[in-house]
Amino acid sequence: MARRNSRRPQSSGKPAWVWFVLGNFVGGFAVFIFLLDDIKAEKNKVVAGSKPEPQAQAPAESKPKFDFYKLLEENEVKVAPPKNQQVRARGADSSENSPAAQQEEAQPDLVYILQAASFRDKDEAERLRAQLMLANLDVKVESATDSRGTWHRVLVGPYTNRSKVAKARSILAEHRLMPLVLKRPAQG
Repeated sequence: MARRNSRRPQSSGKPAWVWFVLGNFVGGFAVFIFLLDDIKAEKNKVVAGSKPEPQAQAPAESKPKFDFYKLLEENEVKVAPPKNQQVRARGADSSENSPAAQQEEAQPDLVYILQAASFRDKDEAERLRAQLMLANLDVKVESATDSRGTWHRVLVGPYTNRSKVAKARSILAEHRLMPLVLKRPAQG
């Protein structure tokens, strides 16, 4: 008895969907090139149809024209006078002539306070206060009540200049705290 060959001959070609996609891609590319060539031809017709301008005017028109110089001269900006106009007599010391010293002289009635943290629980605030006092900082706990309840804020300071504030901030950073810098009016 002869056996029937049940194997189908395997085709070594690509599936039909690959040829379909490849044909669409090639056809789309050909249409794109045709349309691109057509757009260039229309552009050349428009450029050739327009009247040629003299060469002397072309650079003049290509330069941008700015009117804001004239507008700025016409507008006047009024600046309000500073709130604190106290002028102090300055000594010959060069540190008093620095910008930081001038800013401190302009605002002598303000102090800087650092808010290290705020807690709902007073015991947690007192625990942090004790920890920061051991780090040689001037710390107090202030309670404030708002619509969300009572908050206990741990405040460090007050400081009169920024260098002391920077030093206190670095100590708080060592304790992994990111304080808020608050400006408040100096009390008496």
